[in-house]
Amino acid sequence: MNEPVEYPDFVVRFYDVIYHQIRSHVDEAYFLDQIAQAKGKVLEIGVGTGRLFSQALKNGVDIYGLDTSDKMIAKAREKVPPEQHHRLIVQNAVTMKLPHKFPLVLAPFRVFAHLIDVNDQLSCLSGIREHLEPGGRFIFDMFIPDLNVLAKGIPEQVDFEGEYEKGKKLIRITSANYDLSRQIGNVQMKFKWDENGRKHEAVWKFPMRYYFRFELEHLVRLANLELEAIYGDYQGNPINEASTDFILVCKRQI
Repeated sequence: MNEPVEYPDFVVRFYDVIYHQIRSHVDEAYFLDQIAQAKGKVLEIGVGTGRLFSQALKNGVDIYGLDTSDKMIAKAREKVPPEQHHRLIVQNAVTMKLPHKFPLVLAPFRVFAHLIDVNDQLSCLSGIREHLEPGGRFIFDMFIPDLNVLAKGIPEQVDFEGEYEKGKKLIRITSANYDLSRQIGNVQMKFKWDENGRKHEAVWKFPMRYYFRFELEHLVRLANLELEAIYGDYQGNPINEASTDFILVCKRQI
């Protein structure tokens, strides 16, 4: 099993302000709607700082969240009452053992990109199946690889610029190069921020696995899950040449 991605303190600190701006409008409504429709307990894998989890809990959902990062879980716990902290669990989804079964398990925001090894991918999917009720559904998403980007890489580009607190500027500069033989993107994120009258800079480097459509479909079947649907966006449209995301809806047969 590969070691999970480590989140430095500065990444955890600025995570919410960045992704509230660049991500929440993309997928939030879709996943919260799926959560609201679930009848029973829900598990969110890769819960992070609780972007979706905290809202679902406020809406009265019987939801649990799992993440490998104790730092991210600690941030998520800040958003919910202490009596609900037990719902946020530090475990690796590849080896997870939970006391519940769920009618719905989610892995939003490209969690599977952090599973580099095929054995880890299959172990994770098999573990998810074991935690699903008969007839339960598992929904996850991944970005669709752009062949031009894979060939050329991503030069340094600003993907966030704003304030993390009033009057305090934050910039994130992202770049990537790709190992085509291993289907891995080597990502670098450079953070620059103002604090206490000084300028600060820190860099985070990490690998991300990319997948092609039929590879994902085969992994799902190998884990003995049924692929109920695969969409090209969060509005449920079919995949086409303009699609940038895979959204896979899987089911455990009764």
